[in-house]
Amino acid sequence: MTGDLLHKLDLAARHAAPGAVTLILVLVGVTPTQLPYYSSIAPLLPLASVYYWGVYRPDLMPMWLLFLVGLLHDALTDSPIGLHAAILLLCQWVLLRQRRFLAGQPFAVLWLGFAVLAAAVTLVEWIGVGLYDVAVVPPRPLLIRLAVTIAIFPPLAWLFIQVHRGFLRAAD
Repeated sequence: MTGDLLHKLDLAARHAAPGAVTLILVLVGVTPTQLPYYSSIAPLLPLASVYYWGVYRPDLMPMWLLFLVGLLHDALTDSPIGLHAAILLLCQWVLLRQRRFLAGQPFAVLWLGFAVLAAAVTLVEWIGVGLYDVAVVPPRPLLIRLAVTIAIFPPLAWLFIQVHRGFLRAAD
């Protein structure tokens, strides 16, 4: 009985790893730095996590978790509340439909898919923030943010692969 309970707790903790990594990335992404204007160009780190896990283990990133991650991101970044929650849910919806194609592709194709998704997210952010502020938001900071987000995907993907191999393969 005790062994069975410990096994279930171990399995639950291992399956919580993608969500925990995503939450940590939200916190890392909003950590204040000494760089001027960093907050306006900070990469959207949780998007990389949602993308990777949405392709390889969508069962471990439920919609309710994505909604909460998006709300937390909005609250910590002074974004319109619900904007990133809606964006992450929409991303997961798209990924569930493209998963079969993306899962078997080489890394370059996976990265290109992430770049396309990140560009779409940037466009939605630009429109959403512009409507919220009732003003035209300058696109340059968002374009820099897009470039940084795309550029940082490979090291983040390596981290996700390590978590996937280390925590989740042992659980399966």
